[in-house]
Amino acid sequence: MIAGKVAKTGAWGHRLVQCAVLFLSVFSASHSYAGQDCGERAAPTPQALARGLQLGEQTLEQLERSGASMAFVARIGLNLSEFNQRFTHMGVALRDHVRNRWQVVHLLNPCGKSQSEILLQPLEKFYEVDLYEYEALVVVPSQARQAMLRNAFLNPVRARVLHAPAYNMIAHPFDTRFQNSNQWILEMIALGLDERQMVSNRRQAQAWLKAQAYEPGTIRISNLRRTGARLFSPHVSFADHTQEEYENQRYWVVTVDSTVRLLGSLDAGLKQFTVR
Repeated sequence: MIAGKVAKTGAWGHRLVQCAVLFLSVFSASHSYAGQDCGERAAPTPQALARGLQLGEQTLEQLERSGASMAFVARIGLNLSEFNQRFTHMGVALRDHVRNRWQVVHLLNPCGKSQSEILLQPLEKFYEVDLYEYEALVVVPSQARQAMLRNAFLNPVRARVLHAPAYNMIAHPFDTRFQNSNQWILEMIALGLDERQMVSNRRQAQAWLKAQAYEPGTIRISNLRRTGARLFSPHVSFADHTQEEYENQRYWVVTVDSTVRLLGSLDAGLKQFTVR
């Protein structure tokens, strides 16, 4: 199970352990790959999986050196350089102090499905997938922020409340019709860092993000390409985007970069590491 340090505050520690057990029972069984159209991609080779596993082990070592109990991790699953994006998919690494291991919770779009799922898996497995580049990003909040965020991500009820299963790879950051993988992480950050504890649904999370001056990522998609429609994945919809975005051919989307920028603006103690 995932558990926090319980030595000093038994009641709080017991509650956290209970939450962690419930979290595991709800989220641990799934097989999926974020943003991947599995039917149209060749299965990763054993060599590719081995390199991904090695990257996961290197990332684990970096997390151990950091002394953190939680951190954000990201991977490069697709080539999105034409959209000026490098890291494509973010997860939350949580340290299991009892079993001395790290696990990652993240939102995934299962192969062949239009709806997303929340998955908890060992850190190494997070990188043991078909990666475009073998590079990892580790983002470690300050200790105070870690405690707030860890508590949020270990609560399965709160995690479910902010999960919208209707998956859209380019979901609008300030609309609730769809959600992408990084958007769920971002909205959970809002829930975790809202000191007034006023965030209890997606609209409130998005309002909090606006109040913190969150700036979404912007990707350029020509109208011709939009008409052609499929882009880099079949899981793309423009239904939640505005006419202004269509006319400017620039669309707001939640990205790893924009999420890290927000974290940096809210946490002077934030640290970033690149693992290769």
